[in-house]
Amino acid sequence: MIPAVTVALAPFDNLSGDPAEDYLAHGFAEDLAAELSRFATLQVLYPRAVEAFLRGTASAAENPATFAAHILRGSIRRVRDVIRVAVQLFELPSGRQVWASRYDATATEVLAVQDEIAARVAGALALHVDSARLAASRRTPLASLEVYDCWLRGLDCLQRGTNEADVEARALFEQALAIDPVFARGYAGLSLSHFNEWSCQAWEHWDDKERLSYEYAMRAADLDGSDAVVQIVLGRTLLYRRQFDAAAHHVERALALNPNEANVLAHALFCLGLLGDPGLAADLATRARRLNPHFPAWYAAAEAQALFLLGRYEEATDTALKTPSGIVDLPAWVAASCALAGDTTRARIHARRFLSDFTTRITFGRTPDPGEPLRWLLHVNPFRHAADGERLAPGLQLAGLERDPDDGRPEATVHPAGSDNVGARFCREGAFWSITFDGLAVQLTDQKGFHDLARLLTRPGQEVHCLELANRPQAGDGSDRVLDERARRDIQARVRDLQRELDDAERLNDTSRSERSREELDQIAEFLSGALGLGGRPRRLGSGAERARSAVTWRIRSAIKKISTTHPRLGRHLENSLRTGTFCMYQPETPIEWAD
Repeated sequence: MIPAVTVALAPFDNLSGDPAEDYLAHGFAEDLAAELSRFATLQVLYPRAVEAFLRGTASAAENPATFAAHILRGSIRRVRDVIRVAVQLFELPSGRQVWASRYDATATEVLAVQDEIAARVAGALALHVDSARLAASRRTPLASLEVYDCWLRGLDCLQRGTNEADVEARALFEQALAIDPVFARGYAGLSLSHFNEWSCQAWEHWDDKERLSYEYAMRAADLDGSDAVVQIVLGRTLLYRRQFDAAAHHVERALALNPNEANVLAHALFCLGLLGDPGLAADLATRARRLNPHFPAWYAAAEAQALFLLGRYEEATDTALKTPSGIVDLPAWVAASCALAGDTTRARIHARRFLSDFTTRITFGRTPDPGEPLRWLLHVNPFRHAADGERLAPGLQLAGLERDPDDGRPEATVHPAGSDNVGARFCREGAFWSITFDGLAVQLTDQKGFHDLARLLTRPGQEVHCLELANRPQAGDGSDRVLDERARRDIQARVRDLQRELDDAERLNDTSRSERSREELDQIAEFLSGALGLGGRPRRLGSGAERARSAVTWRIRSAIKKISTTHPRLGRHLENSLRTGTFCMYQPETPIEWAD
């Protein structure tokens, strides 16, 4: 159960001077209460209960100020042909106004847009409550955070999109679960933290990240199947597992549970574009922006993909460029959009940027094999319909991205194997690899991952270190520490000084000074979460082994992806039989003799 913030919703005032319009004020307040109740984070005290107290027919014990954190007041006023809805949120018991907004509609359309205005008020109010609580939680020592504060802080960490931030977020979600073991969003947050790495970052832990993301999402749904956030997390996880029908079901359920939560809409529009409904995705993007005018940059990235799939290439480019750098595949979408819109000059600029990011962050300095970047794009974007994924290829080729050299080669098409009695073969012949499995053969152009596969296939059941596959020595693997002993002593001394300053400031009721001390303590805690490993041990800088794990894992996955497109049976066999990571291993269910 999510600890909810209680909001007392007062009856709306009719300021029009016409008693005939009382029904509109009463009806709008009831509609707003219904929309607010969709948010698991808000507990709504309905207008009738508040009205009973205001009229003096309820007891003092039923005073909203005794159990509600806020009271929401509103009014409806007709100004000639315009009806204005105004709302104000007040803190209780202080009565301080903390938020206000207003919405206008013509008198002839007010009934038609009444639900829309109620939804926008509810969405904006929920965002404000969460934002205010997040701001307050940042001033609270980590050890003193409540369950929902841990969720908000963890979610905030995930927005940074780095492995270090994911680790920090996991610690906060685990802290929430230590307080409340059945807090469903704690498991949803853990799922998201692993999803971030599984979908695009931690290739070396691919299998573990996929499993953990799925298991935590399922655990969250088992605990609370009525939370829209939990449903959208599970839907997106299933999408990346290519379980398209199940993914669509949970995305639709999330939208039915709460169509007013902007973050749910943003995740849903991303999913719907890949699931083959970019039109609905674009509509949700418009709605998400209305609900959250200060939307995070990743909303724009999801909307840009939907616009691209609709063929609205110029709009897709303009929207994507509102997103700051950091998303590896986004420049590729921009390049394809520009090219298909006829601007090949800009397209080539963005294609070069994509290739630079891809070489730095995915292949770790290795020049990509021809066709490899496009395989990666189709790998990290799970299109339900192949035709949607194929929209990217023509645009990227126009932008200068190198095509796969096997495209159009007759030898690269699978065909029945010859009569040489060889059951399975994986061997290099000059610039090509001859591959035979289960009675079918294919000849593919050389690429780096094939070398890794060939070494693993000849050593079934044996663990092979990633550094051996990468042809790097295992010694001297970058063991320099992020924190040396002197730095640790200096930080410990500063923490002691800050704690003394905080104690003095609180004793003297010096709010400004105590906030500064708390802020610096939080900054130190945030730094240490990235610099220290489990148990407070210094985290080592990116070592040769860490880079090799990621590089080797991706190039093996890329090779399997290439094989799967031409020889699906062998692709499935390799996917089921290969384990990658620090140690890689080929372990088929039944022994196979591979000829060389």
